[in-house]
Amino acid sequence: MDDRLRQMVIETLQRGEDLPREWARELFPPEKREYELVYYGKEREEDILAETMAVPLQPVRTFGKNGDGWHNMLIFGDNLQVLKRLFEMKREGKLCNADGTPGVRLVYIDPPFATRREFRGNQDEKAYQDKVTGAQFIEFLRKRLVLLKELLSEDGSIYIHLDWRKAHYMKVILDEMFGEHNFRNEIIWKRQTAHGDVGQGARHLGRLHDTILLYTKSDSYKWTQVFTSYSDDYKDNFYKYVEPGTGRKGVVARIYFLR
Repeated sequence: MDDRLRQMVIETLQRGEDLPREWARELFPPEKREYELVYYGKEREEDILAETMAVPLQPVRTFGKNGDGWHNMLIFGDNLQVLKRLFEMKREGKLCNADGTPGVRLVYIDPPFATRREFRGNQDEKAYQDKVTGAQFIEFLRKRLVLLKELLSEDGSIYIHLDWRKAHYMKVILDEMFGEHNFRNEIIWKRQTAHGDVGQGARHLGRLHDTILLYTKSDSYKWTQVFTSYSDDYKDNFYKYVEPGTGRKGVVARIYFLR
C-alpha cells in the first residue's frame, strides 16, 4: 500500500466513515498471477464466496414417479443465489455424483452475450434482457464462474458458450481462475442458417460462429471420445468402390513394386 492510500485510509477511519469498496484490492491484494484482466469493480474470489447470499430450495412439483432415489432437479430462481446454495450443499456432502464423489462433474452454460438487446418468446412475450455490457458484464459472469468452479468435482469439466463480443475477455478470466494448463479446447460452433448481419453497406465479414471454451478442474478429468458418422457426400467421394457380394464400400489401394 502506498503512502497516499495509507493516509486516505487513516483519515476516512478517523471521520468514522466506511472504507470504499473499490479500495479492497489495494488493501487486500490477490495472489500474484502471471497475468490477469484488471477492470473497475472486480471483486476478490474470497469476497464473492463469502458475501453471496444463499436461498433455500423449496420443492414445488415432482415430475413422474421417480421415488426418493431420484436426484435430478430443475431449479427456478436467481442463479447466483442458487449456486451459493449448491456450494453449501457440496460442503455438507449433499451434492454428489453417482459414485459418491462430491461436486458436479459436468457444467455447460450459455449466458447472455452482451448484445444490448431484449429478447421475446414465440408468442411475443418478454423472455429476458441482455443489456449488461462492458466491465459490468465481465464481473456479472465471473461471479457465477467463481461459484461454478467450487461446485466442480476434481475430475469435472466446464463448457462456456459465448460469441465474438466477450469470448476473448472471458478466456483471460478463465485462465486466471482455472489455470492456462487446464484449458482444453476452443470449440467453434458454426451456424448453419443464413444471417442478415452482412448486407449492402456492411463494414465487417459475416459473424457465422459461436465459441465454446472448455476447461477442466484438474488434469484428472473424465473424457469420452466422440465420433460422428461420415456424411453421404464424404462416403461417395472417398469410398467409390463396392465389394461384390457384400455391397460394402471401400478404397482400392494400388501397390507398386519397383525393380
